[in-house]
Amino acid sequence: MLLSLFIGSFDVSAARLQVTGLVTNKVTGGPIEHALVRVYKDGVKQYILHTGSTGRYDVLLDNNAHYVIRFSLPGHVTKCFTVDTHGSEWENDHQVEKVFVEMTLFPDLDELDLSFFDLPMGMARFQPMTGHLGWDEAYDERIRERVNDLMSEYERMLLQRNATASLDDRATAR
Repeated sequence: MLLSLFIGSFDVSAARLQVTGLVTNKVTGGPIEHALVRVYKDGVKQYILHTGSTGRYDVLLDNNAHYVIRFSLPGHVTKCFTVDTHGSEWENDHQVEKVFVEMTLFPDLDELDLSFFDLPMGMARFQPMTGHLGWDEAYDERIRERVNDLMSEYERMLLQRNATASLDDRATAR
């Protein structure tokens, strides 16, 4: 009992990671207002944020956890990325490392299966002892071709849809 009280009196902490960023619209390039940002820690939803008119979000992560940060907006494709904050810690290190992550959302197309975007669009590992954040480049490389193919198909379908709508507008105007 005395040992647990003694250990409990130390202020043990380490470098933590603060993820800030911007949620933008792929079509317009502008910030997305009222996007939903859900933060899951070890599989359990911790909290929900809404972006304001600037499209910004800000999340401070605890160490020794696995996070999924998921971005959504009705009528748009939901996307996410993961951060692993497991690792050794220095005692009494109160620094906060910051990283900026922009997440781009785009309108969903019913005629195209975009469920691939349910997978993380990036996987990061944060080391509390060093404050180093690294992205899993091998994972990025594995998904890059499929993401590029889907986005090319998406853009082709949007152009086709817009061309059809333009022809319909001309026919109606006559």
